[in-house]
Amino acid sequence: MNKDDGKADRAEAVPDIEQQIRQLREDVAALAKSLQGYGARVADGVKARAQDASGDAVAESLKAVRELRGEVEAMQARLEGDVRAHPLAWLVGALGIGVLLGLIFSHRDHGSNRG
Repeated sequence: MNKDDGKADRAEAVPDIEQQIRQLREDVAALAKSLQGYGARVADGVKARAQDASGDAVAESLKAVRELRGEVEAMQARLEGDVRAHPLAWLVGALGIGVLLGLIFSHRDHGSNRG
């Protein structure tokens, strides 16, 4: 093999290597674009799932509030019915609670003045 053959082989190899480098750059650019599109689709999917989850949470919360409101209204109706059925017992009970609270607070006030 003579010197000129080696130079010729290298001269032919350089354009081939440059072509391969160009092709690699194009492939990398295409891959980057593909990954960008994939990332956008994944982000959209995550966003949609988050919105669905928040919508479900709001719907569940509203349902729980409606159920609680119904239970409170039912409890109120039972209490009203019980007070109407036994007004004297409720009056005596309320008076007793008032007297107890009055005693507790009057003793507390007198105790703090002794100090």
